[in-house]
Amino acid sequence: MSLWTQMLGGEVGFVMAGGLRTRYVRLGQGVPLLLLHGRGGHLETFARNIGPLSAHFTVYAVDLAGHGLTAPFDGDYTIERLAAHVADTMDALDLTRTHVVGQSLGGWAAAWLALNRPERFNRLVLIEPAGLQAEAERLADPKIAQAYKAGGEAFDKPTLEAVRKRLSGLLADPDSVDPEILATRLALYQPDAARAVHLKVRQADNGPFLLTPERLSGLSVPTLFIRGEGGNTAAGIMAQAVAACPDARLVTVEGARQWPQYEQADRTNELIGDFLKNGRE
Repeated sequence: MSLWTQMLGGEVGFVMAGGLRTRYVRLGQGVPLLLLHGRGGHLETFARNIGPLSAHFTVYAVDLAGHGLTAPFDGDYTIERLAAHVADTMDALDLTRTHVVGQSLGGWAAAWLALNRPERFNRLVLIEPAGLQAEAERLADPKIAQAYKAGGEAFDKPTLEAVRKRLSGLLADPDSVDPEILATRLALYQPDAARAVHLKVRQADNGPFLLTPERLSGLSVPTLFIRGEGGNTAAGIMAQAVAACPDARLVTVEGARQWPQYEQADRTNELIGDFLKNGRE
């Protein structure tokens, strides 16, 4: 089954959001649900989720600023600016209030926006969210340092093998990389502008925007944290973040690393659907 077969019937389009031409896919009917991918990602990383979730929601998957086919902006790629672009995208799509699912960098941006604009959210799902630790602390973990290095190589010199290595590092089963998503990511990484954006994302000073326990204590939006069993965020760090939130819960998905929504799509879709519809894990 191809990427686009899994999203068959979806509307693919562009909106102007905060001055940026922004790509989106829309599928389904019902309460809106916005999907935000991770660093270096693109909306196709949710190909295994859009169709199943569209049975219950109007699903919107978007490319973050400077990612996929969304235009870049000038200057630094701070979480504050990425979150502002998400809010602008919501405005452009007429989403006054919505559920949001954010993975990795997308989770960080979603959480930052929820902290500052809670009235725009119904419920929030954070899949292996970034931003729970300072960069130096994260990179002290050899596993994360290796993943960071692989990501840099894929962004800076996007050969087939470099991109494959990057994707493999996101998965518990490194041999399960889908050839089509590999080819899609390889093509999206080729333009010089894409490489420049990825460098800016890595170099951005996001220390002031960390999701500290003190900050998360002000997160009023009901939140589900989803952690991959072998994910890059230590179980203790994730548990500390969940405990700091007034209304949050944590589920660990077995057989997954950084991309549970991809590797264990059925389980992750079930978790998301149940939480958003019923408030259950």
